[in-house]
Amino acid sequence: MTTAVAGGVKAAVAGATGYVGGELLRLLTDHPRITEVRAFSTSAAGRPWAEIHPNFLNRPDTPVFETFDARQVGAWADIVFLALPHGESQLVIETIEEGSPELVIDTAADFRLKHPANAERAYGRHSKPEFLGAFANGLADIEAGALAGATRIAVPGCFATAAMLSLWPLAPVLSAESHPVCWAATGSSGSGAQAKSTTHHPFRAHNFYGYSLTGHRHEAELDERLSDWCGPRAPRCSLLTHSAPMIRGIHATLQVRLAEPVEDPMELLHTAYADRPFVHVLDQPPRLTSVVGTNHAHLHAVARDGGREVLVLTVIDNLIKGAAGQAVQAMNLARGFSETAGLGDTGISPC
Repeated sequence: MTTAVAGGVKAAVAGATGYVGGELLRLLTDHPRITEVRAFSTSAAGRPWAEIHPNFLNRPDTPVFETFDARQVGAWADIVFLALPHGESQLVIETIEEGSPELVIDTAADFRLKHPANAERAYGRHSKPEFLGAFANGLADIEAGALAGATRIAVPGCFATAAMLSLWPLAPVLSAESHPVCWAATGSSGSGAQAKSTTHHPFRAHNFYGYSLTGHRHEAELDERLSDWCGPRAPRCSLLTHSAPMIRGIHATLQVRLAEPVEDPMELLHTAYADRPFVHVLDQPPRLTSVVGTNHAHLHAVARDGGREVLVLTVIDNLIKGAAGQAVQAMNLARGFSETAGLGDTGISPC
């Protein structure tokens, strides 16, 4: 898909038939600094985008998916977005980088963790452990200017994004004894585009249940970020995940015990996100439908027990803020574009 944009760049999306890949295509084709977007998928090569992502029926052109050849993609694109299933990015990263793209952004879990031992515990054996720690953390709303000039970025997981947005404002007052617990529910799109028994409509439509309650993989991300933020006083955060009867979105409630009371936790949130364009601190508990379809996050905090317990409520769209939108925001920061470029959608209501 080509548009005449002066000074634009060429973007490739590998693994473009998935939900995250589809959202990347939607955002990138409307991005003011992108000249051309190509979608790669070996399983759907030759088929129109709209056959997989029907929202592209609304566009006048009819682009098709191309066979994914890592070497050719890396040689053609200025920016490569990897929206591949976990484990596949590490198999192709070296071949892609032989083509010297200016920026590679991975939306899977392959390069999110810095320490090989953490990656192995969470995801099993890693075929390219030398790349761990070589990718900038793509938590765009917190990393912000630190992403300027990055050539490799790993986008955090959707649950991890919601939890870290909740934790970051409290980092100055956390201790090893705080033991934060994040209770979070997600929609069925978080399970990916491939049909599963747990995403089958009769099973999911009016159902609600917990999973991975003995330890979710995203806890490894939380541990590393908390260690970065808090040093030796870093607590461990328990992530309690649930599947909800909805398609998109994450609602997270973080509960933290503090050694010293905090009179007004909302002040911590306002200070942490004072200049961030996509994070909004609300005076009331956030509603998930307000962020569905957008790159925005809404937060609210309350104090209990005289300020010794704090609750932070956060809502995001799992496919956009939790993946594709955050990837585009990270690209904007890395390349020096306007941070909000291509991400101005206010969402829909009702949804």
